[in-house]
Amino acid sequence: MTKINIGIIGSGFNGQIGFIENLYKNKKCKINGLAEARPILRKKVAKKYKIPNTYSSHLDLIQDIKKFDGIVVVTKRNMIGPVSLEFLKLGKPVLTEKPMAGTYKQSLKLLNTAKKFKTLYKIGYNKIYDDGILKAKLFFDKLIKNKNFGKIVLIRSHRLSGSGYDSKNKHITTKEKNFLSNPSWTIKPNWLPQKLQKSYDKYLNLYCHNISLLRYFTNEIPKVENASLSDFTMSIVNLKYKKFNATLETGFFTKKGWDETLEIYFEYGSIIITLPPQHHKKITASFVVYNTKKDKKYNFKSQKTWAFKNQTDSFIEDIIKNKIKINKAEDGVKDIKLIEDIWKNYLKK
Repeated sequence: MTKINIGIIGSGFNGQIGFIENLYKNKKCKINGLAEARPILRKKVAKKYKIPNTYSSHLDLIQDIKKFDGIVVVTKRNMIGPVSLEFLKLGKPVLTEKPMAGTYKQSLKLLNTAKKFKTLYKIGYNKIYDDGILKAKLFFDKLIKNKNFGKIVLIRSHRLSGSGYDSKNKHITTKEKNFLSNPSWTIKPNWLPQKLQKSYDKYLNLYCHNISLLRYFTNEIPKVENASLSDFTMSIVNLKYKKFNATLETGFFTKKGWDETLEIYFEYGSIIITLPPQHHKKITASFVVYNTKKDKKYNFKSQKTWAFKNQTDSFIEDIIKNKIKINKAEDGVKDIKLIEDIWKNYLKK
């Protein structure tokens, strides 16, 4: 079988741990090129993962685009959008870190470009690829179909996050500074006051995961009824779906700790999913199903896989089958639109 040749843009912490390391382990693909602005880091990463072609910028890699079957973009957040745009014009399948851009307007530009050039375009919401999440979704779909638990009455997305990183994850570092800042797009809608840019950026980057999971399970974009946002206490958002309500609760522990759940309540039962920090390898989400009719609880645990690895494996399968199954760019656009709606509601108050 001919291997899929992948080009990587960026080799910082997440580029190495979440993408390069996992693609390197996939026997169906080969990392054929790396674009990295820091020369020492570029050389060391290429040597470790046996990457034959290296480039000082994504523009240099574009000159060799015929060598690649797909591109992975893991750069600074303000650069992900414009760098992705250049590759979307070339028709090569693209996987980027989340969020795909800083604003709804930017994300629409990227999506329309992908459609124009018929480019497969995938966004890296890795939590959706957690094995526990995938199994919980299958169970959820069955409940919706057979109506054994009745109607949904409430969904609660809750996240108190501290440090989600695992000290066991070792990656190559150098003393080089990454001064690369172009091309760059603003991470702020033009209607948002400048003083709120950092808060908006943090909310978008962290909690787009929660928004994407809500969309993944419901396949519906809700209306924002009320948004109380804060950098110092819990942020609470009330969402109105067609037939039920939902809450989004987000905030921080000081240093360590992680408390994240997705709770789905029905008339006659519930599914409570507990999610781990996504950078911890071989720790998957678990879920508990409570049947109130029988007054019984059922605990479900999953095999110890890693969401990041499942995600990169899926991208290779997408390229082979020429079709994206999960995390299409269209969904990423919807997620950013909802986050902007949350902030618009907050500003009205």
